Amino acid sequence: MSSITSALTAPVSPAGEAAALREGLLPRPSARRDAIEQLRERVDALRRELDAANDAAEAAGAGARHAEGREREAAAELHAAARAGKLQGEKLRELEDELRYKDGRIKVLEAIVKTMTAKTKK
Repeated sequence: MSSITSALTAPVSPAGEAAALREGLLPRPSARRDAIEQLRERVDALRRELDAANDAAEAAGAGARHAEGREREAAAELHAAARAGKLQGEKLRELEDELRYKDGRIKVLEAIVKTMTAKTKK
């Protein structure tokens, strides 16, 4: 017990007290190594996470480019189908006009035939 009380009652120099505090506060070399190793492991984990994020971003970019290509193809097909529909519509109108013209000629010829047959019966 005398050593405990002597330590408490013994005068301590300010320099000795500061050194004792520094020793208690400063980490030991093994603790430093452990902290450095933990930091290195954390850096490695962050690098792996960053690499995974970069890979995911590249894959998403490739998917987006592929989707854009498919969109352009679909737009081109739609444009081609619209153009073909327009051409077919024009051709149909031409055929309808031709049918109307021929139908008119047929009616004229029928009228001529009627008048001629009516004259021959009299």
